[in-house]
Amino acid sequence: MQAQTEKKDVSTARIVALILALVLVIIAFFIPMDIFGMYHMFSVHMIQHLLLSLAAPPLILLGIAPESVARFFEQHRTLARSASFLSIPFVASILFNANIWIWHAPVLMQVMMSNALIHNLVNLLYLLTGLIFWAPLVGLLPADMHPLTIGKKLVYLFFSDMPMMLIGAGMTFSAPLYTFTMTNPSMHMVVTAEDQQLAGLLMWVVGGVFLLVLVSSILFLRWMLQQEKKQQEEDLELAQEEEMENEYTSTRK
Repeated sequence: MQAQTEKKDVSTARIVALILALVLVIIAFFIPMDIFGMYHMFSVHMIQHLLLSLAAPPLILLGIAPESVARFFEQHRTLARSASFLSIPFVASILFNANIWIWHAPVLMQVMMSNALIHNLVNLLYLLTGLIFWAPLVGLLPADMHPLTIGKKLVYLFFSDMPMMLIGAGMTFSAPLYTFTMTNPSMHMVVTAEDQQLAGLLMWVVGGVFLLVLVSSILFLRWMLQQEKKQQEEDLELAQEEEMENEYTSTRK
C-alpha cells in the first residue's frame, strides 16, 4: 500500500514538472516575451534564453520516467549511442557553453535578432543544449551512460557554470555591445548600457551564482538523505542480526 502511494506521488510530481515546463516554454517562445525581447528590451531576450536553457530543461527531464527512457533506448540503438556520446559531461558542458558564447557574439546576435526564423531556431538550440547539459545532473539516462556521483555532479556544475558567469560579468561591466537593425518590423534598436547591464546581471547572478548555489544545495541535500537512508538500512540489518542471534541463543537454551 505504501509503495503504491509513493509511486502515485512520484507520478503526480512528474506531471506537475511537465506542466510547469510546458508553461515556461510557452512563455519563452510566444508573445509577448518573444516580440518584446526581440524588438524592445535586450534584458527580456536574456530572460527568454534563461528560461529555455536553465529552467524548462530540468523540469522536462524530471517529468520523464527513467523506465520509459530505458525502454526507448533499447528500441533505438542508434539514438542510444548518440545520447551516450552527448551525455559525456565534458561534451555536454562544451555544447551548452559554446551555444551561449556563439550567439552572444555581436555579429551573430545581429543576425539572430534581425530574422525571426533564425531567432526561433536559436531558441530551440537553447532548449536542446539545456536538455543535454541537465541530463548528467538529473540522472535520467540509463546507468551505463556515464553516471555521476554527487561529488562529480558538483564538479561538473561548477566548471560548466564558470563560462556563463564570465560572459554575464563581461556584459555587465562592458560598454554597450549591441545595435540591431530589423526589417520586420522596420526599426533600429540600440541596447542601452542599463539594459545590457541588467541582462548581464541576469546571466551572471541568476543564471550563474544562484543556479550554482541552488543546485549544489539540492545535490548536497540528496547526499545527506542518501547517507541517512544508508545508515537506517545498516541499523535495520544490525538489528535483524541481533534478533536472529538472540533467537538462536534462546533455542540453544
